[in-house]
Amino acid sequence: MITSGTSGDSTRRRALLAGAVAGLTGVAMAAGTQPASAATGSPDWFDVKQYGAVGNGSTDDTAAVQAAITAAATAGGGTVYFPGGKYLVTPSGGSPALTVGGNGVRLVGASSKAATLVKGGNGILLRMSGTGPDPSGASHRRYCAIEDLGFNGNHRTGLLLELYYNDNCYFRDLYMSSNDDLCIDGVEFWDSRFYNLVVESCTGPAGSTTQPNVWLRNNSAAGGWGSSTDNVNQIHFVGCRFEAFGTGALWVTQGPVAGNNPNGIYITDCKFETSQMQGGPHLKTDASCKHVYATNVYAFAGGFAAGWTTPQNIIAWAAMSSALENVLIANRTTATINSGVDLYAGPGTTAVLRNVVGAYMTNPTGSHIYYESSSAGDFRVENSYGNSGSQQGGTIPTKHQPNPPLRLVAGPVTDASFTRPPADGTLAVDSVNKRLYVRVGGAWTWTALNP
Repeated sequence: MITSGTSGDSTRRRALLAGAVAGLTGVAMAAGTQPASAATGSPDWFDVKQYGAVGNGSTDDTAAVQAAITAAATAGGGTVYFPGGKYLVTPSGGSPALTVGGNGVRLVGASSKAATLVKGGNGILLRMSGTGPDPSGASHRRYCAIEDLGFNGNHRTGLLLELYYNDNCYFRDLYMSSNDDLCIDGVEFWDSRFYNLVVESCTGPAGSTTQPNVWLRNNSAAGGWGSSTDNVNQIHFVGCRFEAFGTGALWVTQGPVAGNNPNGIYITDCKFETSQMQGGPHLKTDASCKHVYATNVYAFAGGFAAGWTTPQNIIAWAAMSSALENVLIANRTTATINSGVDLYAGPGTTAVLRNVVGAYMTNPTGSHIYYESSSAGDFRVENSYGNSGSQQGGTIPTKHQPNPPLRLVAGPVTDASFTRPPADGTLAVDSVNKRLYVRVGGAWTWTALNP
């Protein structure tokens, strides 16, 4: 009965309630309330204000914030907490403003709009990198995270976040803005996740065409810092938004030194929208890439940055053993788009597009899909079209991946040959009598196949 064991039930309910209250620590953080772990002096919680940070946007907090990060790294890991505020941090002498120098360090803000790191000069804002390349990962920065934190580039040059020689990290609910350069650069970067990353109003300086918001590459230099003979792999972008960029949103490439393949890059439910185009595609993969999958993507090209008028290819897709699916490419009344997709198929590979649709108010100056003349592979292009303008351009392929095989039936084909009655237009083959069947008006008709 309900009344039996009341005391024990009440005890259990109190224990569950206590656990639920403890689980609300993150909610308290988002509301600007000091977490219980900070109030009790937990050894794995490092509040930057307890290290002297002011967070008023004008006092230079570089030393104080770095002290908190260093303390967490020295302790073997922990959470560095940023209460609401603007923390001015300044790169100096070619060194980053801040460096995460140990594994298991987690940077957490009150929220991505409430707690913001502001760059006080040109250079890298935050380095979360290992000490150098290593195919074993032993020299990597690992098991770190950044959550609920803002990065403001303050219209300076240099990265907001460097991820060289890094693996098994995650990044959630970040807001990046106003950086006149790349925002995130990943080299020899593995097994990591981005959730709800928002990048707004970040682009290369005037005249630049090679500073996308995020660039994943095997290497960024032929030697020294940024060099690697390994790759970037197994990186996920989920529910991310890139807006008001000039020189591209997300690129995945080999880098300046050949010899390896970026692979296992997954881009899901993402938005790429800008009316400040300078040059470079919104989304780019080069021919060195493999196993790149982008699905449920919105790409909008509304206009140009001041002084720019050259239409651009919106997606450059050359990755092998990959697929671009469920994509909407759109523009307005300005001729911003050269081709919706610039498509390449490498030797022995198949370039796959499915449901890649152009909703064009102004026709592309080229075509919805442009096939690169150097392509040597096959193509599988399904339900991909523009609502107006040229549908295909370049070297129209003569090789296509074979269609899915028709159902083979040992004898005459009927509805009973299928688990459920198929739709009119369904095809099947009678493998015994060598006949091709088609369902029309609910009935099956056939024609003999040539011997």
